Amino acid sequence: MAAKTKKVILFIVEGPTDEETLSPALKKTFQREDVRFHVVHGDMTSNWSVSGNNAVKTVYEHIEVERKRYGIEKKDILKVIHLVDIDGAFIPADKVISGTKGAIQYFDDRIESADPEGVVDRNTRKSQVLHRLCTADAVGKVPYSIYYFSRNLEHVLHNDNGDLTDDEKINYADAFADRYGSDQKGFQAFISSDDFAVPGDFRETWNFIMQGLNSLHRHCNLHLLFQDG
Repeated sequence: MAAKTKKVILFIVEGPTDEETLSPALKKTFQREDVRFHVVHGDMTSNWSVSGNNAVKTVYEHIEVERKRYGIEKKDILKVIHLVDIDGAFIPADKVISGTKGAIQYFDDRIESADPEGVVDRNTRKSQVLHRLCTADAVGKVPYSIYYFSRNLEHVLHNDNGDLTDDEKINYADAFADRYGSDQKGFQAFISSDDFAVPGDFRETWNFIMQGLNSLHRHCNLHLLFQDG
């Protein structure tokens, strides 16, 4: 008798270091499934072509890329898990102010930019997209859920809120994979840490990150994946 095909869990992430960081631990955690990653190579939720109106369709298009690449049947996808950086998207517009440096700078109480109007526009679009996606429980009839790192993955996992180089991100990714790649319980305990894991159910954690300046602070709701999974 042929071996039963494993169900696929597809993780959608922004960059390759996200996959390098989380893949070993997540594959260990979900070893009964076929864990795969789709790297967007950018922030889908703040892309100029994506809006609240077409956000779900855009996610579906990314799923289809992986399905066609690997010949995966839709019925074989157990669920799609979308991981996103929040980047302070939900803060009030008056907390985005003019700064002297070209790059966007994030602080606990504000964002500084040489183009504050552009950042406010980005935040408006990104927050609309996230509002839509966090209420979607399926994409193309495939179970779907979206979890966040705030401000970003390195902020949550390493408590580093600096503007990191690619090499620094790679070093962090390697260190995290080495530490938790074969330690399922340690990984789940870490990601559930009171230091950053937002209490409450899925809806409550999203309501929380949308309030005030919370999306600039160190918060995450990925721990819910293991409670729900």
